[in-house]
Amino acid sequence: MNWDENRNGWAALLSRWGMSGEAKKTGGDPEEPVATLSLSGDRELQWCVYPQNLNGSVTNWGHELPLGTWWHVAVVNDGSHTTMYVDGCPVVRNPSTKATGIATVGLQWLLGGYEYGGKIDQILHGWVGDVRVVDRALPVGRFMPAGTGR
Repeated sequence: MNWDENRNGWAALLSRWGMSGEAKKTGGDPEEPVATLSLSGDRELQWCVYPQNLNGSVTNWGHELPLGTWWHVAVVNDGSHTTMYVDGCPVVRNPSTKATGIATVGLQWLLGGYEYGGKIDQILHGWVGDVRVVDRALPVGRFMPAGTGR
């Protein structure tokens, strides 16, 4: 993929339809999605979510990722905290803030983009492989593919 910050920066790999304001969250931008896994302009992963137990968002940050490489990314919430993993290793900038679940307005997940203000905003110009969303926290050994992300 040829990286172009203007074209790809802040594109979402996975997000959840529904604005934070619709989910009764008042501690942030009411037009933001309730959850998004995005790439910053510097190719850093960002998981930004409005948890059920907070009015504002909680954000996990990855590091700059190399181009031309498949990355295995997992975001796990154990009921209290959210941890982001890249290739089976936890990223350094995982927050210690208690985050319970994801606020929702009962809408679907969106692959390769996210909504802002009720409309599709930034779409990913790249490739997404296998995606799995489950209803429980998985240990690293159960990630797809297990452990190393290869």
